[in-house]
Amino acid sequence: MKRLERKKAALLREIQRCAGLMLQGSLVALYRKCGKKGCRCERGEKHGPAYCLSYKEGGVSQMVYIPASRLKEVRKAMEAFSRYWELGVKLSRLNLELMGLRRGRDVRKKGSAG
Repeated sequence: MKRLERKKAALLREIQRCAGLMLQGSLVALYRKCGKKGCRCERGEKHGPAYCLSYKEGGVSQMVYIPASRLKEVRKAMEAFSRYWELGVKLSRLNLELMGLRRGRDVRKKGSAG
């Protein structure tokens, strides 16, 4: 049990480290036609890419424009959220063990002998 508590404390510290600048969603590259006569997009060469962060809020998809100058920052924040999510899943599994609702990794598959 002490080992599991130490593992939980380490996970919580790691979660705290990545809990700064985080963004949840998907980065979308958009290519568009402007509609001006004689423009290259009239011949199929669309304008773009323009980047947006797509996310859901209250069950409705939202999109926020991301300037090219901030793409690196946004990607890093999205990676931080992904890491945060992974750590949260690990913490949940560890809590199941701590609560006695799940055994460690040595759980045998259903139907196996032994």
